[in-house]
Amino acid sequence: MDLYIQIIVVACLTGMTSLLAHRSAAVFHDGIRPILPQLIEGYMNRREAGSIAFGLSIGFVASVGISFTLKTGLLNAWLLFLPTDILGVLAINSLMAFGLGAIWGVLILTCLLPVNQLLTALPVDVLGSLGELSSPVVSAFALFPLVAIFYQFGWKQSLIAAVVVLMTRVVVVRYFPHLNPESIEIFIGMVMLLGIAITHDLRHRDEND
Repeated sequence: MDLYIQIIVVACLTGMTSLLAHRSAAVFHDGIRPILPQLIEGYMNRREAGSIAFGLSIGFVASVGISFTLKTGLLNAWLLFLPTDILGVLAINSLMAFGLGAIWGVLILTCLLPVNQLLTALPVDVLGSLGELSSPVVSAFALFPLVAIFYQFGWKQSLIAAVVVLMTRVVVVRYFPHLNPESIEIFIGMVMLLGIAITHDLRHRDEND
């Protein structure tokens, strides 16, 4: 019963995201967003737009989406929603867009466990190697808050934030090996970004008063 509920929920979710992409209302991949106005205005057909969407997304699907899901057994947004962007852009009508998206969600959910069991049964640790594919991408995500601090508040603030994030990683790796250091880095970076932004805003308010 639980499996059927999961299938229905995932199918509705992927079907809706594909429909939104078809109608150019929303897409998961930021890189596809600039081509949507050309698609709406008729300067680009769906085949051309779908080709661009495929080229922009397939690397993330393979390196992050598939590898992360096979290693952890958990679904992720890259595997679910990047392909629905492609399917939605390619679909010739709304019904087909929703149907293709729903089918994709069902396939991912039902094929995940058998593929995982097959790879686990192999004499070579394939899952560990696949998991390493996503490590550079996830590590790069941890730098985003630091880049935002650098552009918004200067190199001094970003240097302080970088030192804090680096020390956090050292502590996590040394004393909390069961935690994912990249996720903790992103969390600390976001906290630093919010803290610096709030402090900067309060300081400017006091100066204006």
